[in-house]
Amino acid sequence: MRRFHLTPLRLAAGFLLGSLTFAGVGYAASLGLSSTKLHVWSQSLTKGICNQTSVTADDTYVQQASPNSTTGGTATTLRIRPAAGAQDYSFIRFDLSGCSLPTTAGADSAVLSVYVTTAGNDTVSVYPVYTNWSSSTLTWNGLGGLTIGSTATGSFSSASTGTQTVTVTADVDAAIKAGALWGWEFRVTTGNANVALGSSENGNAARRPSMTLSYEK
Repeated sequence: MRRFHLTPLRLAAGFLLGSLTFAGVGYAASLGLSSTKLHVWSQSLTKGICNQTSVTADDTYVQQASPNSTTGGTATTLRIRPAAGAQDYSFIRFDLSGCSLPTTAGADSAVLSVYVTTAGNDTVSVYPVYTNWSSSTLTWNGLGGLTIGSTATGSFSSASTGTQTVTVTADVDAAIKAGALWGWEFRVTTGNANVALGSSENGNAARRPSMTLSYEK
């Protein structure tokens, strides 16, 4: 299992590396006031896209029924269970350091994609995680050491198998500019079925988690 994380992204300005796939230039109009005259000029904005795949992902799940056990991040699916006393939560994160984002960058959009391998009539909610964790050591009892957002960034239905997406732009933008983001926690918030998502070790590449970040600086 590759152990990467989304760290505070205070990186020097430079050319995009790693998984950067596109760069372009856009223009934004600005207004300036000089004496009694109003002037309009253009400011160049550099845009890019950075795709995150299983190569830069780390993921695991924790089990309330086995509070001291870890999956070690080797499972091909990530379990999410709602039952009281036997809940399972899943965790996914990416490492954006390969994108070489400058401190002036900002997220135009960030979309997280997961694949439901076991469907259930549940709503799965996604919460930002602000403290470090590793798939090799995280357990249910270790959740108390994590800082997890109290408000869900988004949610999706697990009623059928297939790809589901969650917009995580605000989380990623805040992390780029001023903070730390160690991925997301997935938990069932309505329903009572057992759900599973494809992990970064899944044998089918189309079922592995991914994220696409579009940004500007």
